[in-house]
Amino acid sequence: MKQTIRLQDVYSADLYTRSRASELRKCINDDADEVTLDFEGIGFMSRSFADEVCNIIDDMGGKTFTLVNQNSDVATMMTKVRDGRSRERKRGVENAKMYEFHDMESLSEFLIAM
Repeated sequence: MKQTIRLQDVYSADLYTRSRASELRKCINDDADEVTLDFEGIGFMSRSFADEVCNIIDDMGGKTFTLVNQNSDVATMMTKVRDGRSRERKRGVENAKMYEFHDMESLSEFLIAM
């Protein structure tokens, strides 16, 4: 079964937050094997929303997803998120110093001294 979800009908013209994107799962029919996400009328999509859309697509492995009618900003965001997910994530904390504070007073003294 094919299903088309017009995102502007579910949300508004701007797509924000991971939690809002996770609501998309409820819109996808269990028996749909081909799902089209229609971005017509969507002007903005946050990185977190795009990342959650990628999570949904990855988690729903027997379904084929097609994204249509993306403006250039939305398409660029999806591309950046997909590309970022395919690269190894590096955390820049190898040389970070760790400090331990037992109360607010010691933290305040440390911050004032900086």
